[in-house]
Formats: sequence, C-alpha cells, structure tokens
Amino acid sequence: MAQGYCTLADLRRALREADLPGDVSQDKRLAVDAIVAETEPLEKTWHRHWYAPSGADILNEASEVEIPTEAANRDDEHDIPRHGGLVHGDSEVEPHRYSPNSDALLEAGPRHERRRRHDWSEPKQEIRIAIGEYHDGHHDDVPAYTRIRLERKDVKAVNTLAVINADGGYDDWAQEKTGGVGNTHRGEDYWVRVNNGGVSELYLDVHAMDDDLASLSNAVYVDIDYGHKGIPRNVRRAVALRAGAEFAEEAAIQIPENATVYNVETKADRMREKADELLSVYETEMEA
Repeated sequence: MAQGYCTLADLRRALREADLPGDVSQDKRLAVDAIVAETEPLEKTWHRHWYAPSGADILNEASEVEIPTEAANRDDEHDIPRHGGLVHGDSEVEPHRYSPNSDALLEAGPRHERRRRHDWSEPKQEIRIAIGEYHDGHHDDVPAYTRIRLERKDVKAVNTLAVINADGGYDDWAQEKTGGVGNTHRGEDYWVRVNNGGVSELYLDVHAMDDDLASLSNAVYVDIDYGHKGIPRNVRRAVALRAGAEFAEEAAIQIPENATVYNVETKADRMREKADELLSVYETEMEA
C-alpha cells in the first residue's frame, strides 16, 4: 500500500469545501494516486518526513492510504568543510627561513606551487572550525568542532558515521567513538544538533580525527533515521488540497461543457495556492 500524508476523508473535505466535482468513493484508485503523487515531492522539497504515532486520529481515518508510522532512513555522502577563503601558506608547515623577497610567492612557477601544495599541505589545518579552536600537533582538551548540514531535518538517530582516516579508509564513529543526537552529547567526539525548526547539523571534533587525513572530499558517510513525530494539520490539508486539485481536473476531463471545465481549473489553481500558503511556514526554516 502506498504511503501518503492525508486520508481519503481529508480529500473529500477539500473537494467539498471547494465545491468541486469528483466521487472519491467511486474512483478510489485515482484518489489514492493523487495523494501519493503529492506526498513524496513534499518531503523532497522541505527535506523532512512526518509520521503518525500509534493511536493517532489520522490512523483511524486511514483505509486505502497507508500513513507513515515510523521515522525514515537516509544514507548521504559529505565533504568536510574547508575554510571559506584559504590564505596561501595557511595549511603549510611554517618554514625555518623566509625569503627576503616579499613577492617570492607570486613569482614562483607551477613546479614550486605543486611542491608547496603537496609536500607541505596539512588537510586538517584547512578544515573550517565552527566551535572551538584547532591546535596543531596535539589533542586539545577542548573539542574543536567542524559542522556539516545534514540533508534531512528532524534527525532521530545516527546509525553509521563513517569518517575518513589517514589510510584513505573509513572508521565508523558511531561504533568506535562517543556521540549521539542532542545537546547532551556536546563535548563528545561527535553530536547532532536539531534546532526548533528541525534543521539538523552534525558536529565532528577535529581532534578525534587522524592527524594526516587522506582527503577532505567525500570524507563522511552518514546513515540516519529522521522524521517529525506527528503529521501537522497544515501538512494534511496541503496534501489534500493539492491532491484534490489534481483529482478534480482529472474528473473534469469527462465534462463536455467548456465553462464547467474552466471553472474547475480556476478552483484547482486556488487550491494549490492555498496549499502553498499552508506550507510557507517551512520556507523560513529552510533558510535557518
């Protein structure tokens, strides 16, 4: 059974309120398809998933549509963020002797540049630090965290956290190091902060990483469970409105009177506008 964020009863109410044609009971398959078709784009647009806890009212109304009852799962690949602007020489071992010519770096050719970049480069000094201060050469008692914005909101659990090591392999921090979801894990090797809007960010302690990282690109693989417990009324109604607009337009194809068809299309557009208005609350959260 396909999953959706509203029921056929929600769809009936949306059609009745808009005074639009369409017999949901007679065309259940078409109604279900419309609901399912509007559910997945909603998740991908707003980067979140909603699910109903056991005993929720929406589950009692559901029959043809399967309402999600558990958190969703996702596996993503991330880079470790670098400095916004890397100053030439910032990631290098400080030389014992400086050239008296202040323009020497600008005058050096490609061969000298390759030697500088590859021989002296220290990737850990290129990492952008969000909290704390990175001290080269030793592990500081105070964590220095770099921050990665996760692809989905409302993260519930970190199942796998594969972080690159010096050999180019990956260590599973979820099994080998300390950390978890929530502010109570701040100060450990990793933790995930979830703000009031559901935005989820992964903090990695740079001191817990290998001293000589193989790369900062494609350096983190994370498997997460995510989702908001409870399907808000605005989400249910928005899906019902969008599905109702599609359902009514499909039903109107069978109506020969052009004036009636025009009226249906106009009402359908208004339903979609209302759905967008109901979901606009999540726009500010996307910018957070």
